[in-house]
Amino acid sequence: MKKRKKGEDKMTTLTLGEIETRVKRNSSARKQTIDNFTSKIKKKNLNKGRVRPKDPIEAKILSMFSKK
Repeated sequence: MKKRKKGEDKMTTLTLGEIETRVKRNSSARKQTIDNFTSKIKKKNLNKGRVRPKDPIEAKILSMFSKK
C-alpha cells in the first residue's frame, strides 16, 4: 500500500495482490466465526427461492421480462 505524504492530494491505492492477501489473512483469522455462522444457517433448514407469494400486479410486471 502506498502511503500518502503530508500535503499530498493523491488517495491511498491498493493493488489486487494486497487485497487478495488481506482477504486470505482475514478469512483464515475468522474461520471459526465463519464456520459457526454457516452451520447455524444450515441448521435452520431455510426454504430456497421465493417464499412470499407474488402480488397479481407484481406477477404481471415480472411476466413481461424473459429469463436469458
